[in-house]
Amino acid sequence: MLSTLLAYKQLPDEVTEQMAQLFRWLLWIVEVGLIGRLIWVGGRAGWELYRPPPGPPPAPGAVVRAMVAWILASVAWPLAASLLMNLAF
Repeated sequence: MLSTLLAYKQLPDEVTEQMAQLFRWLLWIVEVGLIGRLIWVGGRAGWELYRPPPGPPPAPGAVVRAMVAWILASVAWPLAASLLMNLAF
């Protein structure tokens, strides 16, 4: 029978502060990208209002996809931080 021992060691404050800052920067980059995507979709919807393409408009689905991605990114960040660094954000 194989048994394993998992050792747990608290990370130093210097490491956790840098990792937390990295997670914050990554979340901001993702949020800025998603805001840009929403602006792009809004502009495209305005353009297609006066020049309708053949078929259904893709704008409502693009807005929903961007919002779902935003929700997933907002939820994933604290989970990753708590799993990797044992932090309570």
